[in-house]
Amino acid sequence: MLIIFDLDDTLVDTSGCLIYPKLEEALVKMAQAGLVLGDFKEALAQLRRLNDVAPSAKEALAEFVEILGADPQFLTIAMQEMYSEEPFLFALTPLEGAVELLEHLRAHHTLALVTRGTPRVQMQKLEKAGIDSPLFSKILITQELNKKKLYKELIDELVVSPDHVFVCGDRVGPDLTPAKELGCRTVHMKWGRGRHVILPHPDIDYSISALADLKEIIAMCSSF
Repeated sequence: MLIIFDLDDTLVDTSGCLIYPKLEEALVKMAQAGLVLGDFKEALAQLRRLNDVAPSAKEALAEFVEILGADPQFLTIAMQEMYSEEPFLFALTPLEGAVELLEHLRAHHTLALVTRGTPRVQMQKLEKAGIDSPLFSKILITQELNKKKLYKELIDELVVSPDHVFVCGDRVGPDLTPAKELGCRTVHMKWGRGRHVILPHPDIDYSISALADLKEIIAMCSSF
């Protein structure tokens, strides 16, 4: 089987290690620039809640500024802080069991990584999290939100039937819906923004809270 993974909040804890700390720094910068917040901890909690259900940190920050009725300049300040440093300057950890799972699956299946971002940053994330890139037969990095084109390229290149393809990711729209449209089987990772997906969902075949659960799913389906 071909098993395609997303990276952020599927194999590595991007939300916990990168996004949340950067959101706090962005909030500090906005407050220093004159944004009236009231209780800082409550404001931070609200911003994190918005981020958890937003498509991106940028959209969460934009909504936060709009809710406060603040000048749009504060969004500019926040975005400058969010991307002021390369993400790999922060500590980054893999999700529990990620490395062991990849090593196990690679012995029996073909693994691929399809992730959104810039090549240098995404490859640095793998290195920082201690995930060896040779574990994947293919690594595709895109700036596009929808990954359908890349999934199709992998399926065609590796000459595999879509019903023998699993796609695992935390976000339904960018990660799983395109795979479902191609006839692949989808695995939803309950991490990051994926924690707030309402289940059941027509584009989700399986939903897991721990990567170790994927091993059982793959083993069960491989025996059919």
